[in-house]
Amino acid sequence: MRPPSLYKAVDVLRLGAHGVLRHKVRSILTVIGVVFGVLSVIASMAISAGGSHEAQRALASLGSTNIIIESVKPQKQAQGKTSEQGWGVLNYGLTHQDVQGLLANVPGIGCYSLVHRSPKITYYGGRSWTATVLSTDAGYARAAGVRVRAGRFLSDLDQQQGATHCVLTAGLAQFLFGCESPLGQTILVAGDPFAVVGVIDDLRSDFVGGGADERHVAIIPTSALYSRFSEVSHIWAKGGGSQERVQVNQLILQMRDEAAVLDGATVARALLGRTHAQEDVSVKVPLELIEQMKKHRRLWNIVFLCIASVSLVVGGVGIMNIMLASVTERTREIGVRRAMGATRRDIVTQFLVETVVLSCIGGLLGTGLGLAVPWAIQATLGFQSIITAVAVILPLVMVAMVGLLSGLYPAYRAAMLDPITALRHE
Repeated sequence: MRPPSLYKAVDVLRLGAHGVLRHKVRSILTVIGVVFGVLSVIASMAISAGGSHEAQRALASLGSTNIIIESVKPQKQAQGKTSEQGWGVLNYGLTHQDVQGLLANVPGIGCYSLVHRSPKITYYGGRSWTATVLSTDAGYARAAGVRVRAGRFLSDLDQQQGATHCVLTAGLAQFLFGCESPLGQTILVAGDPFAVVGVIDDLRSDFVGGGADERHVAIIPTSALYSRFSEVSHIWAKGGGSQERVQVNQLILQMRDEAAVLDGATVARALLGRTHAQEDVSVKVPLELIEQMKKHRRLWNIVFLCIASVSLVVGGVGIMNIMLASVTERTREIGVRRAMGATRRDIVTQFLVETVVLSCIGGLLGTGLGLAVPWAIQATLGFQSIITAVAVILPLVMVAMVGLLSGLYPAYRAAMLDPITALRHE
């Protein structure tokens, strides 16, 4: 036989469910507030997590152990300076002396790569394009996360021999060669012949730098730059042109581990601050940006949670309002139950069960819609959303708390009614 306490619990649950089902329309309207509250919490957290993940993934592709030092054209152009090239040449950015100082003083460097960048006309088979020409070394492939589509990347032997070999991005190869294979073909770079030895995926703009076109890039050995071209770049624009001389456009320091990145960046900034009074050098640390993004994500999650929680609070107020009205309507019923032996605890339990049932129904419906909305946004707009366990469990816990808190006062008020007064109520 089942114990009497079990029968009593079943009766209380049955009465609570009956109270909810007796007024279907009113219960549905009460539940809607909870549904939208749970939906907004799940959807906002999923969209926030997806956006943050995309941003962190993009930053991580720069290399969490990299320190990227970039030459930046100063705002106040020091035109008219005398240089080795003559008058009218703008000198700025990293120098080879800077590089030697950084390599000698920055602790924890595993390897490094130097990049010189200049726009040059590339030509093949009647087609020409002003591409971004990067002169660098074999280590650039590892530092920049280069993905080779066909052929190979530049080798140390190319650098040592000053070979006139080049590697093209997929965008430039497509433009110059169309459906023809570029491997083994010879293109003209600023009039000089270079043999194509490889094709790579288009580079990230951060590794091209200077606002250059990352889709149309040709990469040549640094030794070929010095034997064939000059460090002076001729920039043509409407109304005339200018000349710029940058010894090193970009220096990528690949540290031994993430622990060495922040210390290395601090030393690099201090060294460059002594030798560069004008703002012509920037130090970008992907690891710092990733950590900042994580902090921002936590902050935005709290903001989204607070905003979405307002809907849950509104839903809780609605439940409390309905339950107070229910206490007034069922005063006589409460009196009958008390006269038949029901305790105040039984009355409190009955009304709390009703509020919890309403909250649970709203929570489950809100969870279903909350899981569907981010999926619909991702399917239609292509914006990635990530639904985590916390995003699902947290609103359900909040709903349960809202249900209990909103039902406490109506339940207490019902339990405190005088049985005789309640029996006389019409």
